[in-house]
Amino acid sequence: MDSIGDVWSAAADKWDEVIGQVGDDDWEKSTPCEGWTVRELVDHAMHWQGRGAGVFGADVDPDGEWATLKPALATALADPANLEGTAEALGGTPKPAVAGLITADLLVHSWDLARAIGVDATLPEAAAESTLMGLQRLPEDMLRSERMFGPAVAVPDDASAQDKLIGFVGRQP
Repeated sequence: MDSIGDVWSAAADKWDEVIGQVGDDDWEKSTPCEGWTVRELVDHAMHWQGRGAGVFGADVDPDGEWATLKPALATALADPANLEGTAEALGGTPKPAVAGLITADLLVHSWDLARAIGVDATLPEAAAESTLMGLQRLPEDMLRSERMFGPAVAVPDDASAQDKLIGFVGRQP
């Protein structure tokens, strides 16, 4: 993967693949996110993609539909100038970190959603590897909180990038 925009786009494509398979009977199913239904997980993921769109200057309604958010956010993330500076609305977090977090959120929740509805949960390997590397650079106290991820789950050293990512964010691969 060449850039954060490329990694985000790979995550967004996986999201498209999985969300397109959610059936009417799936919305109230439990997900690997303890206490969350499919509907709550989708709402959460779309909330953060909408917030990200605003951080990176995408001219869209942050509460808009994914079909509008996706191309706008892809365009915004493709411009390196939009990754400069900090996101004051998110506590002054550096914009590259915000981009990494919304990418991780979308990628991991694609896995959660796929597992919840029983479809292929295979993540793009390069995106999983890049996302894991980015998350490993963030402070543990930021990652391991009620608002982020639970304790890491141990996986074998020779595990796939996907299993390492999923274990890192506190889920059993």
